[in-house]
Amino acid sequence: MLIPAGVLIGLGIGLLAGHPETGVLVGLGLGFVGTAFMKMRLPQVADGANEGYYRRSSPVIFALIGVFMIVLGISTLWTSLTVWPILAALFLILLGIWILYRGFSTSTP
Repeated sequence: MLIPAGVLIGLGIGLLAGHPETGVLVGLGLGFVGTAFMKMRLPQVADGANEGYYRRSSPVIFALIGVFMIVLGISTLWTSLTVWPILAALFLILLGIWILYRGFSTSTP
């Protein structure tokens, strides 16, 4: 729930500031970082209940993705846009493939 909320809040702030793409990226990054912190606070379940994709994923992965998105969003304002669009596109494609792989490889019929 934090990731879509971060995207929407970032989009709104970005629209007010005149940079919606930056707002979305920073909001997305903050959503991922918030998800990592919330995941660290979840109590551990001893009996294996609620063992889904979200519980098995490492909070470090969410935090790293979030930090990358925040840096990417801020850098779109301060750096030239020669290499960042290519790196960002490749990162997002690989992230989407990784999420699909993790979701389908751990699902039960």
